[in-house]
Amino acid sequence: MTLLDVPFSEKEQAKSLGARWNPVERKWYIPEDLTDNIQSFQKWLPSSSASNDTHSLSLEILQIDKGISLQQLMSKVQSTMRQSFPGAVWVHAEIANINERRGHLYLELSEMNDKGQAIATCRAMIWQKQAVIITEQFKLATGVSIQIGQKILLLAELSFHEKFGFSLTIQDIDPAFTLGELEANLNKIRQQLIKEKLYDLNKQYKLPSDFFRVAVIAPPNAAGLGDFRVDADLLQEQNLCEFHYFYSAFQGEKVEVEILSAFDAFYALHKSHAFDALVIIRGGGAKLDLNPLNVYSLAKWIAKVNLPVLTGIGHERDSTILDEVASVKFDTPSKVIGAIRQAIFSTAQQAKHHWEMIERASINYVQNQKQTLILNEQKVKQASLLLIHQQKQNLIPLMLHIQQQSDSLIKSHYNIIKQYQNTIQLRVKSLLYLQKQTLKNHKNIISQRPVYLSNQAKEKIQQYISYVLSSGTKSQLNRGFSLVKNSNKQLITSANQAIKEDLLQIHFKDGTIKVKPIATSLSKNTKSI
Repeated sequence: MTLLDVPFSEKEQAKSLGARWNPVERKWYIPEDLTDNIQSFQKWLPSSSASNDTHSLSLEILQIDKGISLQQLMSKVQSTMRQSFPGAVWVHAEIANINERRGHLYLELSEMNDKGQAIATCRAMIWQKQAVIITEQFKLATGVSIQIGQKILLLAELSFHEKFGFSLTIQDIDPAFTLGELEANLNKIRQQLIKEKLYDLNKQYKLPSDFFRVAVIAPPNAAGLGDFRVDADLLQEQNLCEFHYFYSAFQGEKVEVEILSAFDAFYALHKSHAFDALVIIRGGGAKLDLNPLNVYSLAKWIAKVNLPVLTGIGHERDSTILDEVASVKFDTPSKVIGAIRQAIFSTAQQAKHHWEMIERASINYVQNQKQTLILNEQKVKQASLLLIHQQKQNLIPLMLHIQQQSDSLIKSHYNIIKQYQNTIQLRVKSLLYLQKQTLKNHKNIISQRPVYLSNQAKEKIQQYISYVLSSGTKSQLNRGFSLVKNSNKQLITSANQAIKEDLLQIHFKDGTIKVKPIATSLSKNTKSI
């Protein structure tokens, strides 16, 4: 370890070249990785070290003709770099990657051109003792931790190692630069929207006086969304307002893609069944967390949508470009739903007030009409009585005239009726005489007809008796029929009865025989005894 005699006034210069402090010796020293670059610390070396260094330099000069080793070349590069940059330098770059090992932070820094192509990269690190202080100060100022994608202004010592190459040792980070970069990007988007006449386009849609259908875009499971839904769910349960939710990330690399997808889903539903307003809410968070929302494509979409956009991203002092182009900006999601609730309640109260006014006006109108009807009724009664009296006076002469005319007509028609009556009486007498003659003829016919019919009936009865007598048992026996009787002289009419008898009598025209029945099977069409 090579100790250095560094005055207090020159300690920063020695430190910037890589010298380190030895608390035991209470002196600055040259680290082992810088021993090959000892000439940079020439003025602080003891005299013996200086003579040795001069000897090593002379040896190097002697070896120039034969070339130098890679290590010697890298040492010269390191020496030249330390001479050109004897102290720390402020550098602005973008964080491409970051890792933490044993409390140390290892970063990959880059710089991009306008086309998004990397034009410079390098490694950087923050040693453990500095990492805690730097990251806490950065988070306190910006509200977020050091992350990939941030543009930072850093104070760094340049380091070139023969084996590990070029790197930066970060001593400090200015958070104001990072915030300024965000504001510059925000202003660039703002000016482009103003140039395209989109910046104030959505502000022409004022806050509706009442809400029936509201679309909400928010990150899922966000605390701000939960605050919003406390009142929104109550309004929907009472059928006062309908809410449709579209979810998207509001942080990370996919913010723009997911929010645009949510916009497309919302607009497809809006075209089929229009919404009254679009609400975009997120909830509280750090200022740098707002940066993913400061995107031109999102601001342009909100500016051109054909309904009022209400934002409640959750910052009272800070705002995004989405807040600026929206129709109405609220500080928090709770204030957004509060305004919606107030609009609904105000409209309901106004409607109630109007209804009460209509009700009172209707009652007054009905009462006035009742009074008018009473007066008109009295007028009608008086006018009716007067008109009836006048009509009665006008009817008296007419009644007298009608009575005279009626008497005259009655007398004339009485004579006519008398003539008709005499004519009818004569016609009736004539018709009665004819009817009497007809009845007398009928009477004679009726008195003779029964006798004739009675005689005919007697003759037919005698014929029937003769026929019946000729159809007796003997007549049938003579015709070839026979009678079958049992021993009790009861007539047998079926084979089933005959089989049951012990003795049968068969009568013919010329005598009777007795037989015993023999039980045999009977077919359907034949009978045997």
